[in-house]
Amino acid sequence: MATLTLQVLCSILFTFSYLSSNLAQHDTYIIHMDSSAIPKAFSDHHSWYSATLSSVSENSKAATSSLIYAYTGSIHGFSASLTPSELETLQKTPGYISFTPDRPLTMHTTHTSQFLGLSSASGAWSASSHGHDVIIGLVDTGIWPESESFKDDGMTQIPSRWKGKCESGTQFNSSLCNKKLIGARYFNKGLLAKNPKVNITMNSPRDTSGHGTHTSSTAAGNFVKGATYFGYATGTSKGMAPRARIAMLEIWGLFIYVLAAIDQAIQDGIDILSLSLGFSLDENVLQDDPIAIASFAAMERV
Repeated sequence: MATLTLQVLCSILFTFSYLSSNLAQHDTYIIHMDSSAIPKAFSDHHSWYSATLSSVSENSKAATSSLIYAYTGSIHGFSASLTPSELETLQKTPGYISFTPDRPLTMHTTHTSQFLGLSSASGAWSASSHGHDVIIGLVDTGIWPESESFKDDGMTQIPSRWKGKCESGTQFNSSLCNKKLIGARYFNKGLLAKNPKVNITMNSPRDTSGHGTHTSSTAAGNFVKGATYFGYATGTSKGMAPRARIAMLEIWGLFIYVLAAIDQAIQDGIDILSLSLGFSLDENVLQDDPIAIASFAAMERV
């Protein structure tokens, strides 16, 4: 009887162990890689990262890891959904440097021209013709293109250096872009796989919270005559650089999407990045801040 009980107990423990290993919690990580360590067998870094993850899954006997984004401009590396055992195996692979757990970000706001010390009568503000032909990339919650602030009245032809595009999606057609709003992209790859209960009502660059529309119009909204505040204080509203171009990079508030947006901004030819979002670190350590790393990489490309 004791032997039978022991066999049953061992069987239960084995079953529990098997289920635990196969139902292990996946978490999303940003993996920093040494780009110079790419084997000659691979033609690009994306294929190298994909092969590395496939190998990691096989070695951990899970076959569950998945590549979300490959980064080549903002950082060198990729984002992936991994189990603890897969992450441990990955840390032993050639080219691995470090990992950063993905985490949510909070929305901030942008500052006024007074805060920046800009004068409308003299100095850099007026000398630059209010940002003429500067391309500002907003990494934010999207944009409402029908706003009067994004009309292209008085705007010249789009600079030939611009390589971006206007992506279509839910209630957003590429024809909504113009000589003012020259680009619109959205980044939410892998979101539903990780969070199946997330309700993506707008799978497009269209703004559903108003935050991205607010920051982009504040930064570079065009001149809007006859603007009022509920019928009061009639005048002309404008952003700080009303003659600048706007490119919206709509993201869900996670590190992996910010890095993907900055990666794309570098490729598209954006001049200035505006990120009105952030997070808190236990310690103020820049090497643990993917946004600081990506921003530095973008600055080096200018």
